[in-house]
Amino acid sequence: MICEASSKVQRNTDNGPALDIRPYLAIFTPTMEASADPFPMRTMPAHSRSAATLEAILAASLGVLEEFGLPGFNTNAVAKAARVNVATLYHYFPNKNAILQTLFERNESGRTAWIVSQLGDLPTTKDLEGWIRQMGAGLHEHRRNERAGVELRRACRAVPELMAAEKARTAVHANALADVLRQRFPHQSLERLQTSARIIVEVNAAVLDAALESPDRAEAIISELACLMTGYFTGLATP
Repeated sequence: MICEASSKVQRNTDNGPALDIRPYLAIFTPTMEASADPFPMRTMPAHSRSAATLEAILAASLGVLEEFGLPGFNTNAVAKAARVNVATLYHYFPNKNAILQTLFERNESGRTAWIVSQLGDLPTTKDLEGWIRQMGAGLHEHRRNERAGVELRRACRAVPELMAAEKARTAVHANALADVLRQRFPHQSLERLQTSARIIVEVNAAVLDAALESPDRAEAIISELACLMTGYFTGLATP
């Protein structure tokens, strides 16, 4: 479906050099060592055997989430699935939420690295609707391919500490998007673009979550999201 609003979107192709968004890579993809997570890992693996144990715990965690969901996720179930004792698990993670936090950060790092690679095209693209559709489809594909993605997204809405982490991530994403929007729509005030960026990020996250929860309707949901965003960008293009 082609959105009628797409033909009205103004394109800004002469606003100077495109925004260099490489500095945001450091923000979007923090290392576990430097991350100020509420549940830091107790031990960073220094040897290959320790690293293998950590990966076994994380892989088992995904399996538990897939099989039992968030209500059935606990350290005993993870330790059993990973074939390690609980004391070994606690050597790496202080509690189950620390495991969820690590899984969340891993998923977020891969997804946001892709976002950063796409944002650089927004200021000058001549096919804005195509760019919007590509973003929606790409983000959905990333989420769909993430193991236990549905349960991890539910955790971000149910676990207070992960809700805080998600809120912080949203703010960072919105700030980056606002900077890119300033390149595309220089006639708009910074205050409006910052507000718009926050709305865009939060609406997209909510709708993408809905698509992930309803795979049989995902294509239609993503298509409607693209129309919604195209219309919203049309408004930003209007002086």
